[in-house]
Amino acid sequence: MIKKLRFTLELYLNYLKRHWILLVAGFLIGSLFFVFRNRLIAFYQNQFKSNRVVGIEGLYTSKNLPSEILAKSSYGLFVNQENDKPLISPLVKSYDIQNNNLDYVIDLNNEILWHNGKKFTAYDISYNISGVKIEPISDTRVKISLNKTFVPILSALTKPLFLNKNLVGLGEYSIKQITYSESYFKQITITPTDKNNPNSITYKFYPGTDDVINAYKLGEIDEMETNYLPPEMTTWANTKTTQKIQSDKKYAAVFINTSKLESKSLRQALAYATPKTTDKNERCLGPIPPNSWAYNPSVKEYLYNPTRAKELISGNKIEKLNLSITDRKLLPIAEKIRDSWEQNLGIKTTITVENRIDNQNYDTVLAYSGIPSDPDQYSFWHSTQTETNITHLNNSRIDKLLEDGRTQTDIAERRKTYLDFQQFLSEESPAIFLFYPTSYTFSRIK
Repeated sequence: MIKKLRFTLELYLNYLKRHWILLVAGFLIGSLFFVFRNRLIAFYQNQFKSNRVVGIEGLYTSKNLPSEILAKSSYGLFVNQENDKPLISPLVKSYDIQNNNLDYVIDLNNEILWHNGKKFTAYDISYNISGVKIEPISDTRVKISLNKTFVPILSALTKPLFLNKNLVGLGEYSIKQITYSESYFKQITITPTDKNNPNSITYKFYPGTDDVINAYKLGEIDEMETNYLPPEMTTWANTKTTQKIQSDKKYAAVFINTSKLESKSLRQALAYATPKTTDKNERCLGPIPPNSWAYNPSVKEYLYNPTRAKELISGNKIEKLNLSITDRKLLPIAEKIRDSWEQNLGIKTTITVENRIDNQNYDTVLAYSGIPSDPDQYSFWHSTQTETNITHLNNSRIDKLLEDGRTQTDIAERRKTYLDFQQFLSEESPAIFLFYPTSYTFSRIK
């Protein structure tokens, strides 16, 4: 037994003496591959795949899927142009407005198929819009009836249609693979319906900014978009950086609870005492963006003016305020606002970071607000909209303008209405409009 063990040991030792170089090299190569495996896999994928991998920050379900994926995967009955004027989509041949703008009869394209091969018909159309009735007349004709005139209806019909919860759509790309992390999307792959196009796209979802940036650095994704510009990323080799001011998507503002801060002069004082960007492209003056046909560039700008702020607050002095935020990325801006209010107005200002704002009891809140495709602002500022009018603005003149803007079919009249609305809203100061955020897109150059 001892002789066998000695023989075996000598055999292994002789083998090691002859091949130690190969063994050491194998160990080193294996260690290096383990350390750099993500970069090596990414290099291989970038060289040989036709699939582009895009990283997206945020938690998403089928109810709030990013507009980029929705737009690629399906169509609504209409599509928005850059000037906010809807046009018919490939699903529609023509439409006719009847009964004094209460009925819309739409003729459908009878050659459209869902991605599962089923023929698209009027019976598949499903929109949940208050005060709107959808009635199929035949497979290729549908009647959409309103209980009262609502001019933005065509913009409401731009929402992409899907056949079921599996996101079977009608667009240029088909959603093929979905993986989940708990109840949220983890990864979605879409493939082109055109067989001559081999380029599919995979979207990977990450909960935070740091997560998506690290994923890009590790080579897990080829492209990402973020509102934060990491300094080191601008000098990375083989990376293209593109920036865009998101004036068509959202804006940042300090929203004021007018039921608590009832004095218009006090709200205007806060506006004048709030620091703002000096970049005219970034600066936001109101809820309707510069690219809209209804934009009013002549509203009061409330440029930073501590002297005017002190004049307005005399007789409206308050001792303390709370400034709430839900997005920690806005904390540096909130701190600048707090410091200015305290220094210039003598108002003790506390900042609270909250998961959810109590719309009834807050003082002021720094937050982003989305920009709808139509200039209709009824749900945000009309006094009856208690759930969505978070500032609790109650102004009869503004209410009337918002009501008129929904019913005027003459574009010139409607434009004048919204120009006036922006003027009066600016004067009332229920919100301090600050800026449009800048997004940064990082793309790996192959």
